[in-house]
Amino acid sequence: MEALEYARSISPNVTALTVDLDPTQTTKLRLKWAEWAPDVPLVVLESPYRSIIRPLLDYIDRMERQGEGRYLTVVIPEFVPSHWWQHFLHNQTALLIKAALLFRPGKVSVSVPYHLGD
Repeated sequence: MEALEYARSISPNVTALTVDLDPTQTTKLRLKWAEWAPDVPLVVLESPYRSIIRPLLDYIDRMERQGEGRYLTVVIPEFVPSHWWQHFLHNQTALLIKAALLFRPGKVSVSVPYHLGD
């Protein structure tokens, strides 16, 4: 929830995104989201090929075409493992998202770390 708090601190216009890789988990997330942040829309992106990056980039492109502002910030929650070597097992998706956004003008990625048990 730290990532959501951070996003709210930098903009009044916040939208949460998730990519549907597991319909059962997505349904659970929708229900929990309605409790956690009813004022923040949750957009569920479909991904028939289990890709996270392509649906995200397609969504960003749609927002850009709609003229949703010159800059778009993607706030990425990142799990911080308790041991340095565990980092290689986690956060690979975050790295891919940041790499995909790096060469897109006006797109900013911000990592918000969270520690298990916080």
